[in-house]
Amino acid sequence: MNESFALPHRDPSFLGRSELVDDVLPGYLDRADDGVPVVLNGRVGIGKTMVSSELAHRLHSRYADVSWIDVTTAGSGQPAERIAACLTTVHGRTGPHLLVLDGVSDPDDVVRCLPRDETRVLITSRADTGVWHRIAHVVQVPVLPREESVRLLRKRVHGLTEADAMHLAGALDDLPLAMENAASWLTSGMTPGQVLEQLKSSASRILSGYRSSDFPRSLAGRLSKATSVLAAGAEEDQRMLHLLHALAVLGPAPFPTRALRGDQWEVSDSDAQYLLTICDLHRRLGGLRDRGLVILQTGAARLDEISGAVIHDLLVARPEDEAAAFAMAEQLLVAAVPERAAVEGAWGDWELVTPSVLALDPAHVHTKPGRKAILDTYDYLVDSGRYKEVIDSLGNLRTAWEGHFAQCRADELVVMSVLARAHFGSGHYEDAERLNLQVYWERERNLGSSDPSTLVASAYCALDLGAKGHHSDACQLAKDSWLEQCKIFGEESRPAMRAGSYLARLQAPQDPNLAYRLGLRIHRLQITHLGVRHQHTLDTAHHLALCLVALNDFRKALPLLEETLKYRQETLPPGHPDTLWTAAHSYLLSADLGRPVHQPALRWACDGLRRIFDRDHHVVRRLMAMVKY
Repeated sequence: MNESFALPHRDPSFLGRSELVDDVLPGYLDRADDGVPVVLNGRVGIGKTMVSSELAHRLHSRYADVSWIDVTTAGSGQPAERIAACLTTVHGRTGPHLLVLDGVSDPDDVVRCLPRDETRVLITSRADTGVWHRIAHVVQVPVLPREESVRLLRKRVHGLTEADAMHLAGALDDLPLAMENAASWLTSGMTPGQVLEQLKSSASRILSGYRSSDFPRSLAGRLSKATSVLAAGAEEDQRMLHLLHALAVLGPAPFPTRALRGDQWEVSDSDAQYLLTICDLHRRLGGLRDRGLVILQTGAARLDEISGAVIHDLLVARPEDEAAAFAMAEQLLVAAVPERAAVEGAWGDWELVTPSVLALDPAHVHTKPGRKAILDTYDYLVDSGRYKEVIDSLGNLRTAWEGHFAQCRADELVVMSVLARAHFGSGHYEDAERLNLQVYWERERNLGSSDPSTLVASAYCALDLGAKGHHSDACQLAKDSWLEQCKIFGEESRPAMRAGSYLARLQAPQDPNLAYRLGLRIHRLQITHLGVRHQHTLDTAHHLALCLVALNDFRKALPLLEETLKYRQETLPPGHPDTLWTAAHSYLLSADLGRPVHQPALRWACDGLRRIFDRDHHVVRRLMAMVKY
């Protein structure tokens, strides 16, 4: 065989993929009368070349000749010439011939020159296009199972513990090429902890190998080459590259394309804003998938975590491309964030979009719609009970937007209001009161006492006063806010109903009968205008049940709590604080009435509330006594 078409050296430590190498691929290649090539398909770094090389060596004795062509080293038009030269070399020899074409990026480069005789053809390609599926048997290469990843690392690195190998395999997404590159550093003297730390700070460096000769076979090298091809391509290729960069800064969670709404696209002449229609977006995503750079799922697109980190690192080295990536990422988020947080039925889309919003560095968000998308997301996080996450993150947001807040105090007041709600939900009533009072005073001074945002702030201040035991002042402030909102917006408006619910809640300790009558009135209005499952309706129902308990009407209170708990569990994220509170009061009332309480459910409510409150609470203490902590 001509040395130009010789097989690469066999890797003596190859392991795993036994079903693929022993059964699936030989089964396709052994069909002598089939005449259909086999395409080994998968993303960058998945191990297509290693699998095809091992397979070719194992099957070498079955064929008169085995030829290998590295298509990635051929320039434009050369793959066809090299295939023709290879076939000429083996022409006239008896017996079957196996031809391996490694790294075919475009099916059109090879389809017309594939042999039509008894030559078996095995192709490795990142492209997952319709062309392959029409002319070939396409076999997808999966990531290594975790146990095989651990075996690979421990075989490459003498003395590596199983625990360290597990951590490394997880951080490297079980990609064989990434693990080979990391292993080269481990054998050079790096510790597993140092490799993991470097992966966080500079994934592209650690996945380039530690010798210059490793770069062509490194994950970073292959991703760099793939992005360079896009950058040097036609305008549509360059637009795909901008989209790839945007997904990298929004990762590592899948970006929910199902949440995109066509009416939200903001089209401009800027080079950074290429997304014109949903069809444009999906065409470009399909192009990235065909190049093995993006994984498409039903309603979502994602980069695997380690490839996304490498692409993000490569992007940072090009400030112009980085600015364009963040601009496009911001535009995607504006189009994906639901219109209103915490409305009935909207939790699913918010849950999908939120990881991408939180992954985007707020310092790179510069437009009003982009900032609103981020603020609405934090509002959702409070509604979904993720108080600690909000408290921890909003400090960074305020630092990142310090210059913006200096010019737009209204946005900072929104942040302060959201932060106050998070503090209130986690039981930090003094912090909540301090923030809410500041928001209320500034809005009253600048907007007037009848402005809707001022009235909302006054209602929150009333809750703060009630939580601190100032019931008379709290009730008066809540009543003034409710009456004013009824006058301005109408009693059936959402703000007025919410304020009325707050007032009933605050009246309960002093006058449960009065609180019950008002709560019942508000509850009926909410059922009519919001629905029985809406979170505002369920809030009122919960406190209506507590009024019934205070009035000793247990016959009505317990069914109402149980129904509210059922709806909470159906509509809120698992472990939501509102669900925990309703469950706690339902279980405590059941116990007081001598009814059995499911112990695992009781422990779940107790553990959940203990995680939220960092100080003693009378409800938590009763639950702890019941589960015997």
